[in-house]
Amino acid sequence: MASRLLLSDPACDPRPLRKQQDRPPRARLRILIAGDPGRPMRAITLPRTLPLVASVIGATLVLLTILLACGSWKLSDARSALEHRIRAMAEAADIGALDTAGVDPNAGWAGASNPGLSAGAFPLLARPPSGPSGRFVVQSVNNGEEMEVKVNLATSELDSDSYRQLRHLMRCLHTGAESPVDPRLIDLLYRIAQRTRQKILLVSGFRAPMFSLAKLSYHTRGMAADIRIPGMTPLMARDLAESMGVHGLGYYPVSGFIHVDVRENRIRWIDYGQNRMDGEGTEHGPDHADSAGPAEEPGETD
Repeated sequence: MASRLLLSDPACDPRPLRKQQDRPPRARLRILIAGDPGRPMRAITLPRTLPLVASVIGATLVLLTILLACGSWKLSDARSALEHRIRAMAEAADIGALDTAGVDPNAGWAGASNPGLSAGAFPLLARPPSGPSGRFVVQSVNNGEEMEVKVNLATSELDSDSYRQLRHLMRCLHTGAESPVDPRLIDLLYRIAQRTRQKILLVSGFRAPMFSLAKLSYHTRGMAADIRIPGMTPLMARDLAESMGVHGLGYYPVSGFIHVDVRENRIRWIDYGQNRMDGEGTEHGPDHADSAGPAEEPGETD
């Protein structure tokens, strides 16, 4: 009697279960490989979840690509903003350098008249020469740009047009940013050109801080230059700079140039590395040299 009641109850009808059991299983994905006609075909069975897994991986890759594109776009904007700020700072410094109001015209370069002043304590004078002018040529070895620099011999002042052109010639090759050039460095380059009667071949001038691996580089402050002198080996150029009392002097016999700067302390170093020029990811100075002399300020480099 109980079994009849169970069979008559619609909730306990076993027919749907029988239909599900009779339904054939879903066929798996197969890849048939027909090779040699004399051999049977090979069948590779793929998991049923493979399409779902492939879809999830594809969607993840698309999402990562979008995120990376957004991040790269933001980094590009940040870099452009930083370059704009550097150019604005350089232009503001140039305007201040060319503004001679309230400056004693007989003062000359503060670095020349007062050697004890620090690098940031002197006004940068750039005015048309009022007396006999000296000339020397600077040429960039990276792009072939060349210019003639005019210096007032009476006051050691730099011609304003020459100053603008020299600042542009010594710009950062990575960003195009320019920086005021320390007048003591210009005076040093002029004296080297006068001693050798040769042009100055500029290997590296100003370097934007973002492309300098050194903690405190004089290239980022317009106080250093890597140079070559036509007709002279790097050893001869180093000995010449040594005889002239250059404060910061680096010798690069393999790369083929010398580093000169107008820091306050005296330091010497030698670097036998290759490709130590102004390339991205490269740096040179006492911290990267094979041998270095004592420095009064050990925290500074080139």
